[in-house]
Order: sequence, then structure tokens, then C-alpha cells
Amino acid sequence: MSSKFTWLDSYFYNPNLIQKCLAFLLLPLSALYLVLAVLNSKFRKKQDFKIPMISVGNLTVGGSGKTPMCKAIANFLKKECLKQEIYIVLRGYKRQSKGLKVIKFKDEILCSVNESGDEAMEYAYCEDISCVIVSENRSKGILEAKKLGAQVILLDDAFSKFHIKKFDILLENTIRPYFNFTLPSGAYRLPLCYKKKADFVALEEEDFLRYSMCKENMKAILVTAIAKPFRLYEHFIKARACYFFKDHYKFKKEELQNLLKKHNCDTLMLTFKDFVKVKDMGFKTQIIELNIELKDRLKNAIKKYIKDSDEACKN
Repeated sequence: MSSKFTWLDSYFYNPNLIQKCLAFLLLPLSALYLVLAVLNSKFRKKQDFKIPMISVGNLTVGGSGKTPMCKAIANFLKKECLKQEIYIVLRGYKRQSKGLKVIKFKDEILCSVNESGDEAMEYAYCEDISCVIVSENRSKGILEAKKLGAQVILLDDAFSKFHIKKFDILLENTIRPYFNFTLPSGAYRLPLCYKKKADFVALEEEDFLRYSMCKENMKAILVTAIAKPFRLYEHFIKARACYFFKDHYKFKKEELQNLLKKHNCDTLMLTFKDFVKVKDMGFKTQIIELNIELKDRLKNAIKKYIKDSDEACKN
């Protein structure tokens, strides 16, 4: 694919005239969405689970780097805050299971990627995370994590769960939506003013650095089902062809075989989130490593929160 943006990426981040007109036509729906989103965030009693909890979230729809950020924080907690039992609780979006499910406990992965969802399975392969729990009800997931021995709980995409007492890190990327509208006219899931509710707004290139690595391979096709494939733009020229699927897409073996055959290639170039869905299909793969480096201001804020939480739990 030659274009850097998919149609939806372009609509939210780099709209043409027709897309701008569409965004304004949809403003009544955005106003309704905004009211419902705000009402959903109010009128719930605050819950204090008496355990350090760090939430990584964003205001926009998908693809802000929450997964690599959570993995980077887990690594930091283990190495510099000496927390060995780091658990993560997430919704498990697009999984083929319901309710609370323990995906990984200690070093054992307990289910398939279909049951866990791709993001939860990516966390399951992270050595710094001792346990992965998926639950639509985050409170139930947190209670299960406490019961299983968590020292620190990470919450993926839980910024909007204002009823849970936690340390909210809100990611703000260098590439921002063209309009400051909520869905469907813009990319925001909550109004921009909600940024004030975060405990720490992490700015890309100031508080964290995002980088990715992958070698050129003209016998590979780049295949991805992430929310913002344009973030892989620097790697597009490293493969013979690129194919973008909708976020969390479930790959089909025959479909991928046909794409490889079409371009006379033998390797799939994938992010790890994509890899966990094809790892048992027998393909030769090459991983695009997506990493985040934490800067001092963010590290110090996390350290202070952990210290204050530990002291509060003792009293």
C-alpha cells in the first residue's frame, strides 16, 4: 500500500475536504455521544482497593501505544521499584470468551489467543508481568488480582473508569486528531477537557520515546491489524508489499498464504500483537519490535506514587 493513511486514519488525522464536510454533518451525533460518555463517567461511588494501581489510557480511539507503555512500566517497576508480582487487568477486546478469565499465572499461559484476545496474549508473553486477567468488569478483575497475590496492578485502557481509585497516566501523542470533536466527528472518546482528570499527562518525546526496529526483507510482506498502521510507516519500504486489516482482525491461514504466493514471498512481517494470532499457523515470521523508553519525569512520578501507596497501605 502506497498511502501512509487508511481512509479512517485520514478522516481523523488528515482529512480532505469531503471528510471535513462529513465530520461537520455528523456533529449532532457527536453531541449525543458526548452527553452519553459524560453521564457514563459520573454518579458512581469511588472504590479504593488498597493496592497500588497504575492505569494507562488515552482520550482518542485506539492506537496510542498503551500496550508498549504498560510493558515499559512493568519493566521499570520490576527493576527500579523492586515489585516482583506485577499483574495486569484489561477488558480483553474482541476475545471469544466472556466474563473474568485468568490468561497467565506465573509462567504458565492458560488459554488460547481466541479466548484471551490479542492484546492480553501479548502481555502474557511479557516476562515482567506475572499475571494477566481479562474482565469486562474491571473491579472484579482487580479483586481477583489481589486474591492471587498482586503487588502492583496495571490497568490497560481504564482512564474512563473514574470510580476506581488509581494513578491515571494519560498518553498524548505527537500526532493528534485534526478536530477536537468526540466520535463520530472526531477521534475523541471523551471531551478534551477530561485531560485535567489525569494524574499525569505523558507527552510523547518529552515523557516517553517511541521507537521500532525491523530489518529490511524483500521476501516478506508486512501484514498488520493494529489501530493506526501509519505508525509503522518507516517499515513500509522494508517489505515487498503491505496489507492493513481492521484492528484486532482474526487472520485466516489461507488468506495469508494467498498473499505470500501473490508476491512470491516466504515471510510475514508483523508486530507482536499480530504475531500471537498467527504463531501456530506455521508461517516464517519477522517481528517489528515496538518499544517505549520512559523519561525521568514520568519515572519519578511513578516512583513517588508507588512510595506513597506503600506508605498508605501500611497505615
